[in-house]
Amino acid sequence: MSLLAYTGSTWTEVVITASIVVPVVIASGLAWVVLRGKASDPDEQRWARLDEQRRAAEREVKRR
Repeated sequence: MSLLAYTGSTWTEVVITASIVVPVVIASGLAWVVLRGKASDPDEQRWARLDEQRRAAEREVKRR
């Protein structure tokens, strides 16, 4: 750590890097938590079921 504190510009680089990396990591973590729950969302399940019913109806029409 003494090498890091050798110059003031080094600390500036560390602070700037941390100010970029930390928010990106936090935003990525929040996005993962929010999007992970998408599969258990009742609305998403309903849309998926309706989409499957639509596809089944289209396949049935093509068979005729």
